[in-house]
Amino acid sequence: MKKLRLATLWLDGCSGCHMSLLDMDERLLDLAGKVDFVYSPLVDAKVFPEGVDIACIEGAISSTEDENKLRPCGSVPAC
Repeated sequence: MKKLRLATLWLDGCSGCHMSLLDMDERLLDLAGKVDFVYSPLVDAKVFPEGVDIACIEGAISSTEDENKLRPCGSVPAC
């Protein structure tokens, strides 16, 4: 089965959701078997990649910079 390509975005917020993701401990290993983290503040990716299957977006849009971060997501399903 093909792994889903997962991106996470951190807009204007407290970073709590990303910290909660890290708090999953061993369950992250199970998740890693199902998804590839292709973009996130937690990985060293500078450009939003093509072919993202799902995006988890944290925070609120409060600036033009935040709007620009969302543009590459286009029609990617978000959670």
